[in-house]
Amino acid sequence: MTVTDQGLNSLDGGGLFPRLQERYGLRANPLDMETPFYPDASRHHALETLRHLCGFGDLALLLTGDPGAGKSRLLAELIRSESSRLDFHRLPTAALTSIQALARALLGIAHTGLKPGEGARESVYGFFRWSESRARKGQRMVLLIDDADRAPAELVRLLLAAFTAADRSAAAVPVFSGSGQLIEMLGLSGDGDGVHQIHLRPLTREEVAAYLEPRIHRAGGDTKVLLTPSRLSQIHRLSQGSFSRLKRVSPAVWLDMTSSGSGKERRRSFSMPVNLRWPALALVLLAGSWWLVSQQYDDSVAREKAAPEVETVRKSITIGPDNPELEPRDADTEPVNVSSELTADGPSPQSVPEPEPEPEPEPEPEPDFSPAKPSHFEALDDVRARQGWTVQLIAGNREQTVLSLIDRYSSISGIRYTLTELQGEDWFVGFYGDFPSREGAQSAVEGLPQALQDQTPWIRRMRDF
Repeated sequence: MTVTDQGLNSLDGGGLFPRLQERYGLRANPLDMETPFYPDASRHHALETLRHLCGFGDLALLLTGDPGAGKSRLLAELIRSESSRLDFHRLPTAALTSIQALARALLGIAHTGLKPGEGARESVYGFFRWSESRARKGQRMVLLIDDADRAPAELVRLLLAAFTAADRSAAAVPVFSGSGQLIEMLGLSGDGDGVHQIHLRPLTREEVAAYLEPRIHRAGGDTKVLLTPSRLSQIHRLSQGSFSRLKRVSPAVWLDMTSSGSGKERRRSFSMPVNLRWPALALVLLAGSWWLVSQQYDDSVAREKAAPEVETVRKSITIGPDNPELEPRDADTEPVNVSSELTADGPSPQSVPEPEPEPEPEPEPEPDFSPAKPSHFEALDDVRARQGWTVQLIAGNREQTVLSLIDRYSSISGIRYTLTELQGEDWFVGFYGDFPSREGAQSAVEGLPQALQDQTPWIRRMRDF
């Protein structure tokens, strides 16, 4: 019986867990545990990227991965950890059926209705403009669009266009979750203008073990029994690194309900007596070497027959007046190219040297970046040369994103910005202060306006920019 022959929860006795409990003495089902959050396989890095860009960035976000990669679980952890400072709204599936349904859902979030003479498309644009005011009051909005790859491409592109048309540093951040098909739906080749992709890859064999081990411990199981090398390999192969498939196949592997290979492999396998294996292996190697030598011999014989015989021709050349080939040419004969004739000492004085090719013009250097606010700008090398700590307030791929924050808090004299790169794109970072220690930077955060404190500024080393 294989995993695909019948559902794991369709057996008598309430599924497979009672059998696992009886066989291994488990106190709980390890595969029903949502905690602790799994940080490996770049999941923690993806969560931190979502936290930072939802609060401080000016980019729409794409969370992509195969079905069962853990996208919904990652979004749930984002909401759990950031709901105190970010205003999350999940768009239901019904809102992604038409432009009118999308407009009604967004206007419901804003607690308003259609204005007279305003169409559904204009209402979507108006929602993102309205959401800017929420960020200025200290709480930024985040729109979660799960399974966005199942929605019509027109609606997904409309949401992105409306966000791009607003002030992206303050407007509600759309987070599109789905398969890699989202890239094609949005007409992107990867990270496009105003879009940042976060991709969740499948789990490796070692990462599957790291995910199951703490859950088995909490359930009272023995990892040395449930995660033997053979069982772990089976779980990884059958689950294909997917969390959802992992939860389905693991109980069947632990109850020895799965086969180690396909039916065709089982039919072809046979057992050979141990005393015959070495002689059989020697015969196979001998036959292989004989076949290789015979092939090389046949190829060499075929090449010798195909090669034409070359007759050796001896020629003598007489130098002197008796050699007719060296007699002077008549005036009517074809002129000689004097540039190719050589004397005994070198080139003939009549030879004309060929003109040297003109050197290609060197490309003009690209112009350096010119900051719009030089008094607040600091070069990246100068920032990295410092050994202290600073407070990162905002980041984005447009300079105006940082300049808007500087203008909004013009009374704070220590805000500066620099230009770096993120995945090959310009990345402007606004930061505050230069402190000798993390504690000093943390104390400075407490003196910032409450709106900035609510966005949980990032305390980091200057040299790590």
